[in-house]
Amino acid sequence: MGQLEDFRMFALIVEQESISKAADHMGIAKSAVSRRLSLLEDQLGTALIQRTTRQWQITEAGRLLYERTQQVMVDVDDIFADLSAQKHDEHGQIRISIPMQFGLSYLSPVLLKFSDEYPNINLTVDFTDRLVDLIEENYDLAIRISQLKDSSLISRKLADVTHLFYASPDYLKSAPPLNTAEDLKNHKLIQYGPLKRFKWNFIGPKNKEFSVSLSSHMNTNNSEFMLAAAAAGKGVARLPSFFASDYISSGKLVTVLNDLKQEPFGMHALYPGSKHLPRRVRVLLDFLSEHCQLKHRKEVGDTA
Repeated sequence: MGQLEDFRMFALIVEQESISKAADHMGIAKSAVSRRLSLLEDQLGTALIQRTTRQWQITEAGRLLYERTQQVMVDVDDIFADLSAQKHDEHGQIRISIPMQFGLSYLSPVLLKFSDEYPNINLTVDFTDRLVDLIEENYDLAIRISQLKDSSLISRKLADVTHLFYASPDYLKSAPPLNTAEDLKNHKLIQYGPLKRFKWNFIGPKNKEFSVSLSSHMNTNNSEFMLAAAAAGKGVARLPSFFASDYISSGKLVTVLNDLKQEPFGMHALYPGSKHLPRRVRVLLDFLSEHCQLKHRKEVGDTA
């Protein structure tokens, strides 16, 4: 394990950009770190760091060593974690990007429960609707709700996301009949996004897809506002089921067109295909999948 520990030491020097800081982090003398670095360079027969009293720069050989040993060290950590099979042995950092409203209203309790069960895993959760670049911005995971297009990223589906139609009881009392997809043309529609004219897709008899061209009465990029507008009698809104549970429970909204089938959106976890997936990230993926599928089954049962 001596050489592996030397690799860890070297990685720490690179990440801290300082032999002194690496020594402080390890709790040993700077001279001991310098000596071990020199011995490692002698073993490899090449300089890993060009250092003077004023300059510090990693060499090409040093950069190659750092990149090649990262996966080796993760693999070794995974072996120990797999053999120990104890939650408290899981440790490290996970950086994850989640859509703002979905993350706050749906995933927050799941992530907090994960933190309780895996206290040594440090989560950095970025709630943003921006499509982050996982590789350039060094994210481990991104959660997205969509019908995914082709991507260089690897996708794992965590659960289906069911979209339902919502309206207030007061709106429905005075509104035209609403029994078919075509009936939507006669209603005030609250649309997510800026499009005034759009199409909603449905699945008809024999699983044949069809679409209905519609126009919006109100547009917004905020799901909470859509729910508030629908509850205030402003029209019919189509939203993921997890957003509306409180409104349904309070009676402010009811579901309509429950017999209409739609292709479900997927809740996907994305991660770079070129990046080794540490065990702690795989543990989080399994945890999210289990709990999100359970939540989805409860929601479908609640709205049936």
